[in-house]
Amino acid sequence: MEKSLHLDRLTLGTCYYPEHWPRTLWENDLDRMLEAGIYIIRIAEFAWSKFEPEEGKFTFDFFDDFLSLCAKKGMRVIIGTPSATPPAWLTERYPEVLNAAIDGTLYRHGMRRHYNYNSPKYRELTARLVERLAEHYCPHPCVIGWQIDNELNCELKHFYSESDHLAFRAYLKEKYGTLQALNEAMGAVFWNQEFTDWNQVYLPRPTPNGSCNPHILLEERRFISRSAITFCAMQADIIRKYAPKGQFIMTNGVFGNLDSHEMTARALDVFFFDNYPNFAFDMGTNPRAEGALNDRRNSWSLTRVRSISPNFGVMEQQSGPGGWVSRMKQPAPKPGQMRLWTYQAVAHGADFVSYFRWRTCGFGTEIYWHGLNDYSNEPNRRMRELAEIHRECEALAPVAGTRYRADIAMLRDYPNEWDAEIDFWRSCEDVSDSGWYEAAQLAHAPMDFVYLANADNAGGAPKATLSDLQRYRLLVYPHPAILTEETAKLLRAYVEG
Repeated sequence: MEKSLHLDRLTLGTCYYPEHWPRTLWENDLDRMLEAGIYIIRIAEFAWSKFEPEEGKFTFDFFDDFLSLCAKKGMRVIIGTPSATPPAWLTERYPEVLNAAIDGTLYRHGMRRHYNYNSPKYRELTARLVERLAEHYCPHPCVIGWQIDNELNCELKHFYSESDHLAFRAYLKEKYGTLQALNEAMGAVFWNQEFTDWNQVYLPRPTPNGSCNPHILLEERRFISRSAITFCAMQADIIRKYAPKGQFIMTNGVFGNLDSHEMTARALDVFFFDNYPNFAFDMGTNPRAEGALNDRRNSWSLTRVRSISPNFGVMEQQSGPGGWVSRMKQPAPKPGQMRLWTYQAVAHGADFVSYFRWRTCGFGTEIYWHGLNDYSNEPNRRMRELAEIHRECEALAPVAGTRYRADIAMLRDYPNEWDAEIDFWRSCEDVSDSGWYEAAQLAHAPMDFVYLANADNAGGAPKATLSDLQRYRLLVYPHPAILTEETAKLLRAYVEG
């Protein structure tokens, strides 16, 4: 079953945080959004304490008040489950929920995404909260969708808590059955790495040269992906018990060590992307280098998202400067650049574009990360540009639901992507495919990504068929270091045809 967004028109939205602003601003904010052509907002993805200020004590008054105002104004709402930021009472009482560095040091409360997916206690408390939220808010007339967590595997894509080591051991035991089979598959005879007891099996730990058995590293990535997927699916399954027909479930962003195709197949109705094109200018690539194509590098990400959901949504579209100049270069978009990025996303298949954020926050870690409105809340050029985008989207409404067409496809799969990351001895990461993609860009040749299903594929992601491949005149399969017999048979049939 295809997992796409189904809208009858191009639609604009924004991310809004009522908990950051006095109630006296709410109505004026919603009025100005609607005037600017914004009809959908995302809320609550970091607001656990607003729903459960103390363990087991739930209150919905704050967001009930806000949603009542949304209903009055005709604003539609996507609710984020707030599991990305467990509250202080939770991490203090249950430190086992915290993620850890490779040396075992716990990441403490104070930022976000400081939890681990495999803590039984964290899953229990998350499930209880999501159950209460879904039961209460699924019937609300404003609510059109749900976002699971926020940017799964962002900030950190590795997990080394005690819960993770125990779950990894159970994962390998389930997959290989015996230590003998595990040792053979991991090539553990090399450098005397054979396991003689399951208690000797861990996720990677510090080693003298910073490396590890590469086959263990690949299993680590498969395990992390499965952990994130089951955590996401747990929440989605709860929401589906209460969600009426038409409410969709999604999550946002493409991040490492996560099979987003399998996650979407297993848990989601559609996949959304977080679109920050200026990141391309701060990823270690010289913008002046010949062939760097930094101005188009974001098309690579949009192409990847389109392979998951042909018609997708952008939950966070960069609208202002990032401002973290000591960490990353995120300059202010030039006049017209926000509009350009919007239509770049639309041209790749986005039918919904939501801008991050409505107003720049006056406190916290993202105090320099600008939104549509500045601190002053006075009219600015970004808001004028938004009005122009809205007028054009009204004229382009029938574009929604149309599909990107390409005659060239790059074949990809997660085990080989992860293998390229692991093989730092040869620096394979991002080398094997970027040259092909840049060549297609320079030739103005539209290209798709076609993902071959992961051999593990516990979530049942659709497998590419011969008819899927035969839509293309040319297939490119870079870095096929891991090749299954099933894939070889499929490729042979394509070539013979």
